[in-house]
Amino acid sequence: MKWMISLVFAGFLFTACNNDLVVIDNWKDIPVVWGFVSKSDTAHYIRVEKAFLDPNTSAYVIAQVPDSLYYTNATVTIRRIASDEIFTLTRVDGNLEGYPRKPGDFADAPNYLYKIKSNEIDLVPGEKYEFSLVRNGIQTPVTAETIILPAPVIRNPSLGTSLLFRTNSNFNFDWNDVPEAGLFDIRMRFHYSEKSPETGNIYIPQSIEWSVVQGEVDSKYKMDGVEFYKSINANIEDNPQATRLIGNVDIIIWCGGTELQDYIQVALANTGITSTQDFPEYTNLSEGKGIFTSRNYSDNMNYSLHNQTLDSLRNGSITGHLNFQ
Repeated sequence: MKWMISLVFAGFLFTACNNDLVVIDNWKDIPVVWGFVSKSDTAHYIRVEKAFLDPNTSAYVIAQVPDSLYYTNATVTIRRIASDEIFTLTRVDGNLEGYPRKPGDFADAPNYLYKIKSNEIDLVPGEKYEFSLVRNGIQTPVTAETIILPAPVIRNPSLGTSLLFRTNSNFNFDWNDVPEAGLFDIRMRFHYSEKSPETGNIYIPQSIEWSVVQGEVDSKYKMDGVEFYKSINANIEDNPQATRLIGNVDIIIWCGGTELQDYIQVALANTGITSTQDFPEYTNLSEGKGIFTSRNYSDNMNYSLHNQTLDSLRNGSITGHLNFQ
């Protein structure tokens, strides 16, 4: 007999990562958990699902039946280990919380998640927290632990400086060390305004965002300065009728827990010519499949651009055709 589980979560850390997990194997009562908690969030959501089985019906048919996805009687808690405080999460419909489930193989309504507001739990960076699931009268809980990550603090470029990107030299990022973090995602957001006949020749604010680097990065990273212009060129459509005004730049630094690092490492180990058809068996849960981990970020906004950078955007060979003024 076979079972299939789905693991989908709202708001993943790295956009390049797949956020769907489908596994087929011999059936037993398998809880499926996906939980990211962050000091920077106003509320925390954890997805809890279960494996399901019918020897006579396709798993893809059963996947559309909500009763097959969710436990009818489950208690989800998070415990602050240092103080032994226990916080109970409430089951909510993610579709009503602003986190709709994408249509696909699995029923998208209702979309049950377990929620707790940040002011109810007040996560403490550097401390360890334990997730616990008690489901359907089974006495032994499903547990997992993670350390709450602090927000990365950017040191270079310092706030208030003008960003200079040279096409023939490196641009340096530097932030404080976060020992408990396993992965980082450095992102840039470029703001501009655009007018064209399609906008009624009125300037409309726009922005694009891209990842500079993601993965196992130390607290320093050197980017080839030309990549700034290449990324803008790749993300803004060429439109001879458009006129664009250059705005400011934001630098966002995400960090993810070591559990996520291990999860991705195991997944990558099962790719390529030596891979198998089985999904990697990594989880930090005491039972079941999935992951409970921490993440955090800092959004460092409103960097201005150096005059040389402005000139390169307007007149350089890479972005000159985008009609920046």
